[in-house]
Amino acid sequence: MEPKVSVILATYRRNESLKKALCSLLEQTYKSLEIILVDDNDEESFNKKVKKLVDGLDSNVDIKLVVNHPNLGSAKARNVGISMASGEFITFLDDDDIYLPEKIEYQVKYMIQSKADYCITDLELFNVYDRLIEKRVRNYIRNYDSKSLMKYHLMYHMTGTDTMMFRKEYLDEIGGFDAIDVGDEFYLMKKAIEGGGCFGYLNRCDIKAYIHTNDNGLSSGQSKIDGENQLYKFKKNYFDDMDKKTIRYIRMRHYAVLAFAYLRMKNIISFFKYAFRAFFSGPLECLKLISELK
Repeated sequence: MEPKVSVILATYRRNESLKKALCSLLEQTYKSLEIILVDDNDEESFNKKVKKLVDGLDSNVDIKLVVNHPNLGSAKARNVGISMASGEFITFLDDDDIYLPEKIEYQVKYMIQSKADYCITDLELFNVYDRLIEKRVRNYIRNYDSKSLMKYHLMYHMTGTDTMMFRKEYLDEIGGFDAIDVGDEFYLMKKAIEGGGCFGYLNRCDIKAYIHTNDNGLSSGQSKIDGENQLYKFKKNYFDDMDKKTIRYIRMRHYAVLAFAYLRMKNIISFFKYAFRAFFSGPLECLKLISELK
């Protein structure tokens, strides 16, 4: 008998994209699954829309709908879903992204074969016009010991909530998401690495994640900048154990992320300020990073 997989989907202020996300789960080739939809809108009009959407779905998949009062934010909302999950494995889907049909099938098979406690896949990012703008292939992962994994994570971010899958037992053991909504997936992966569980990397992508450049949510604008600065401050705690080349790359990436955040805000002066800082922190690394963008 196939082990059950719990898919946790926290939603906030989404309509059409939420429907597409849910439909992508109903089209999965892996059938032993449950969907835990956490409605974090805390507004009756949106609650009714989500309920109507769920009621209108033609599916035999078990869908559990929970409504948060008050609004909890993405990290705590996902933790609500984790607490309700009955599957042996847990994975996540953002309410504006989609799974391709074989995502769960391939990932859970890999988890079983590799005896992994947690794993990630590659990630493809698209803009609102459905154009591929970035592909994150984790070909830098060569060693699976905790020290190497932490170095990779601090440098490249082994994230993308959609790419993650955990054994529920291990996710409960490390305590789920921290109560922070900007960078919550980064800190979850950090906890998973430090927890000493068996890590796995599935070298394929069955996810379409979307970047919304005009979105004013937590993952953009000033919230993005504040979160990135806080994250860089956290990373500096590890600098004493790193070589200069690694530190230089982390610093370059930090400035590059800030530059793109300001570009999306149409703050051209700040964009050039941090773009120059990124380039002079690591010219070759910066050019390589830019070349990987579509």
